[in-house]
Amino acid sequence: MEPTFTIGEFIKAAASSPNQNCVRVARRDGWTAVWDDKLAAEHASLDTALPGEQLLYFTDQQFDAFQEGLRAGRADLYLTTRHDDGVYVFSADAAAPQPVDGVELHFSVAEVEAFRSGVLNREFERTRLS
Repeated sequence: MEPTFTIGEFIKAAASSPNQNCVRVARRDGWTAVWDDKLAAEHASLDTALPGEQLLYFTDQQFDAFQEGLRAGRADLYLTTRHDDGVYVFSADAAAPQPVDGVELHFSVAEVEAFRSGVLNREFERTRLS
């Protein structure tokens, strides 16, 4: 079963905006969660538990494979889809069943580029976050 994650467990890439509007990643107990910090409630604190409706869950192995593919320049990765309006949608496919169906996270080009930089610079490695 997927763990519950709190806001304080998530990090963003060094290239991200100093304010919110970032792709954030947390890793614990063999799981990786991806979150859009724009979804944070106004009065949330670092120990606020995040609802499953705001998270994409992956096993560590699935997320590591995603990162390896991104670093290898693969364009067919299942995590992102770019819409005509320039917004990227992060979602999961059948290989990564979710505790809450239909979760999609929406990010701008700048947010995705910062996240990509973090992946390329190995900022979300299991050894750094677990």
